Amino acid sequence: MSYRIVKITSYYKDFLSYYYQRFPELDKLNYKEQHQHLMTQRFAWSDAYARAFTNLHYDAHEIVANAIPLQKQWANENGVRFEDEKSLLIEQLKVLKPEIVWLQDSYSFNGDFIKALKGWVPSVKLVMGNCCSPISTHYTEGFKVFDLITVCAPYFKDLMEERGLGTSVFVPHAFDERILDEIKGEQEKHDFLFTGSLILDQFFHKERIAFLEQLVNDKVDLNLLINLNDNSSKSMAIRQLAFILSRSLDKTGLGFINQKVNGLNKVSKLEYFPRSSKVSKSLKRLIKEPVFGIEMFTEMANSNVTFNIHGDIAKNFAANMRLYEATGAGSCLLTDWKPDLENYFADDEVVAYKSIAEAKEKLSWLLNHPEEMKLIAAKGQKRTLKDHNFKNRAAIIDEAIKKKMNKL
Repeated sequence: MSYRIVKITSYYKDFLSYYYQRFPELDKLNYKEQHQHLMTQRFAWSDAYARAFTNLHYDAHEIVANAIPLQKQWANENGVRFEDEKSLLIEQLKVLKPEIVWLQDSYSFNGDFIKALKGWVPSVKLVMGNCCSPISTHYTEGFKVFDLITVCAPYFKDLMEERGLGTSVFVPHAFDERILDEIKGEQEKHDFLFTGSLILDQFFHKERIAFLEQLVNDKVDLNLLINLNDNSSKSMAIRQLAFILSRSLDKTGLGFINQKVNGLNKVSKLEYFPRSSKVSKSLKRLIKEPVFGIEMFTEMANSNVTFNIHGDIAKNFAANMRLYEATGAGSCLLTDWKPDLENYFADDEVVAYKSIAEAKEKLSWLLNHPEEMKLIAAKGQKRTLKDHNFKNRAAIIDEAIKKKMNKL
């Protein structure tokens, strides 16, 4: 039996800002044309799952809830007043009448929204959530409404079970092979690429920063496309004061105020007192604005080595998207070692390090042995295209869906 499934997500605001600035003419297109154009940017999962589920005989749809110009266009074409993201999603689901809804952005859409959704859209039989970062206790109740939760690492599956959050299924990230036909022609070649974030709050990326600082000193040919979370001393002081105030309100029984004031609501969820680290002027000078989607994959394809280091949230699991993005694009991946890395890649398919010193040593070896480096990159790409694709991942989810649906 086939089902209609709608996957709902939210894209990074930085990407959407980048996207709509690059393509200001999109408002001349209808909803279908705008949606197709957005999907061809290959940001995050794009419509890779919709395509994979379609091949499994689902009627699959993809909604980007916070792509506001796109969503407003849908509202205009369907005679619906756009009030807010959640109410418009309900209207879209009323039209689509899916049996299954998969909320990739489960932090924005959970709890009461899911309850309302099931009431307004009676066709919905199964609501899926998604988790690839730690869930604070603030979200525990909200996640209990999901019938099934996809997770990107075994750690998060264990976390779901500890919190009593129902059935979860482990689904690693993947690479969309269509990207290889869409990557732009060869650009300037760099030895080393790091694309991602440097979050200075709470010394979150202290080790990452230390490594990049060393490479700057060693004059390695660096291509750094980084979102630098560079809080000024003034803004940090404001956040620290807000944190102290939010804790004081909690202690005096006035914690409900934190939920009503935007600034306090966000900082009240922090587990630690806000602090920040610094980057040197020499490193900061090399940092360029991040790029996304096809632009990012083009940079990877034109980099000898792509660097990956997991954030603390991954714990001891090889779990982030960069593992598959870099190898899929054909770059040699230099990644931090995790005990389960061997489940995804052999030793001759990626290069793993256990310390900053070892990462530096292995990077030097790779750059001095270009033929061996190219061979590792080729093997890594072959492995990703064969095993770490969306067809295989969708099959895992399909099996879990059918088990759930058979019990309803």
